[in-house]
This record gives sequence, structure tokens and C-alpha cells, in this order.
Amino acid sequence: MENSLSDDKQRGRNGVLCSIRELGDGRLRIVMDDLVNSDPPAKGPWKHSVLVTWKDYERSALTDLQLSEEELASFGHYVLARLVASHKFPA
Repeated sequence: MENSLSDDKQRGRNGVLCSIRELGDGRLRIVMDDLVNSDPPAKGPWKHSVLVTWKDYERSALTDLQLSEEELASFGHYVLARLVASHKFPA
């Protein structure tokens, strides 16, 4: 992925948010939501559109990044697939 120190301050209409939260039982939950940019091509504000999915992990599996290459690749693929789908079929 190309990385630049400058930001053109423009964003698309759709986005994916990945967040992490404590479950209180020693596990962590990764949550994925679709977002919609209220003022494209500006940087936002963003509004929640829909919950996509979530998955629970043992704390050590995430904090030590003890996920298989397959799991990491699957996560990246899923994020990219959501972005492409929302771009092709906007809400």
C-alpha cells in the first residue's frame, strides 16, 4: 500500500470501521461496521450505516498477534471485500 506523508484530505463515500473492545472475561471482540461519509469528498463526518460482523478472540491471541497467516489474510480480504461491495452498491 502506498504511503505518503501528505494527506489530500479527500475520502470516499463509504468506509469500514474496525474496533476492539473488552468483553470482561479475558477475551477481546473485533467489531466491523460500515460507515457512510456525510460530506464526500471531505474527510467526514462519518455516520454508522450497519454492523457487518464481529469475532471474539482470546486476549493473548490478539495482543501477541498469534493469528495464523490464513486468519490475517482472511481479515484483510474481508475488509477489502466490504469496501469494494459498498463502492459498487452504495446504500
